[in-house]
Amino acid sequence: MEPLSEGELKDLAKRCPAFSVRGGEDFYSPETHDAGLFLILEGRVRVYLTTPTGKEVTLDLLGGGTVLWVRRFEALRANDAVHVQAVEPSVLAFMGRNELDRFVLAKPEVGLRMMDLLAERLGQSNERMAELAHKEVITRLAGQILRLLEDEGVVDRRGGYRLPAAYTHEELGTMVGANRVAVTRAFGRLQEAGAVELRRRIIHVGDREALQRVAEQGR
Repeated sequence: MEPLSEGELKDLAKRCPAFSVRGGEDFYSPETHDAGLFLILEGRVRVYLTTPTGKEVTLDLLGGGTVLWVRRFEALRANDAVHVQAVEPSVLAFMGRNELDRFVLAKPEVGLRMMDLLAERLGQSNERMAELAHKEVITRLAGQILRLLEDEGVVDRRGGYRLPAAYTHEELGTMVGANRVAVTRAFGRLQEAGAVELRRRIIHVGDREALQRVAEQGR
């Protein structure tokens, strides 16, 4: 699904002040941001857990034009610490629950669009959780690269696709529940299959169908 339009974002932003965050900065606080939603106006953010053992697990990556409903964190806060971090310098706004209710009543069509976006992200999160439980690292990695490609991919000069941002193997590992060594090994196998290649730290997908076949293994 497409992100919210510029006009829809402006309608939302009028009702709550925007703020800027630095790349690498955590900005979510359960006490301050309870039961509302973040509007991601510019940049990219990630939602991640810190487990009791100190391991980070990325749950979601969101770009400009999307929304993040903090109510979904309630079930996660019991055992793990939930964080929201700017991946790069970003501009956001926060709409509390009362203001959100008033906005949805005044602009039901935009409210429905937000609900569709939230449902789509929840479906993707559920898919990732199923992958973590049942699939090998190479299969999970292929699926994650395809999701990143769907969200932010662009066509490269050779007619294939690429991700505009550089992702380290450690960052990819937090997304697929694997350590850096396992991700490096899996990425090498995807390269050998001709599905992906790394150019100047940027992931390029030369054969999307091959990547899709790997991602569907075990279904």
